[in-house]
Amino acid sequence: MTTSNNYCIILAGGVGCRLWPYSRQQRPKQFLDLFGMGLSMLQITYRRFAKLLPPENIYVSTSAEYVNMVREQLADLPAENVVAEPVQLGTAPATALAAAYINGLHPKANLIISPADQIILREDEFQQQVMQGFRFVEKTPNFLCLGVRAERPETNYGYIQAGEVASEEFGFSSVKSFTEKPSLDFARFFVESGEFYWSTSLFMCSMDTWKTAAAHEFRDMAKISEAMHTGAGREETERRINELFPRNRFQSVDLFILEHHTNVFISPCSFGWRDVGNWDGYYQISQKDGHGNVLLSPKTTLYNCHNNIVMASPGKVVLLSDLDDYLVVENDNIIMLCKKDDAQQIRRMMTDAQLKYGDVVS
Repeated sequence: MTTSNNYCIILAGGVGCRLWPYSRQQRPKQFLDLFGMGLSMLQITYRRFAKLLPPENIYVSTSAEYVNMVREQLADLPAENVVAEPVQLGTAPATALAAAYINGLHPKANLIISPADQIILREDEFQQQVMQGFRFVEKTPNFLCLGVRAERPETNYGYIQAGEVASEEFGFSSVKSFTEKPSLDFARFFVESGEFYWSTSLFMCSMDTWKTAAAHEFRDMAKISEAMHTGAGREETERRINELFPRNRFQSVDLFILEHHTNVFISPCSFGWRDVGNWDGYYQISQKDGHGNVLLSPKTTLYNCHNNIVMASPGKVVLLSDLDDYLVVENDNIIMLCKKDDAQQIRRMMTDAQLKYGDVVS
């Protein structure tokens, strides 16, 4: 196996509404420096894979309205490796479109599919486990999901039940069942059983495996590969994308792979995976002061405040007293104050604001 056959698809087309109002449609979370590191989530993800693959082997699938932002943030990435989704239909069609691009040029590729909004704490282990995964998918006609042991009853994750070890050479188990975002009671049961892993939404497969799986659901994508392979030109390729891509239905890549196929294995991983999907996930992995507060605002003074998230623009002075477990966010024309763990209320506030004030809060 040579690294020239290994490719990465980074999915960066979401609007990041679960981190609203800091993440907004005009500039969603993958393009933001969420941790004060001077790097956006997309840049962190790209650098992670650039340690394994050359830039020409990394593709970014994103909404057409974010193409320029991707190119601005990833100057090393070839411009043609930014794949524009005409409409947002979820991660499965986005993956199928990027895979069609790669297949048109490199039909023997091995793929790793990655979201753009994750943190990996132990990157050396990550690299080793990804390279082992590439060896597995090149040798077998199977999907591989990188999973981490379910540690606590989270209701925002997908749960994978591992079956028996079915790949002696690699020690990977077959996938016995998959449950997407279970109720709290089921999540507790899954964790206590010790048989379940969280899906990291990191998937690996060969191009042949992907094409076999996608032959029915994404059959029109083959026409895009054909245009790429025959050198039909950028204009003709884009015409086909604009015509064919909107025909797909909204679907996540997790559900497409884990619910619809039986040739799926799980690799138990220990590279320190953290999801930044919502405010609770952000709080869990962020650096805190001595009172449990996460402060991404340089001019903040707190009085008797504990376990809060405070985010404001650099020019704003923030003074807070007697707040516990709150989310305080100022972003451009929005100020929001609410309990940080109440995801339903945050979503309700976002929906109400959009209905009342329209695009000014998007």
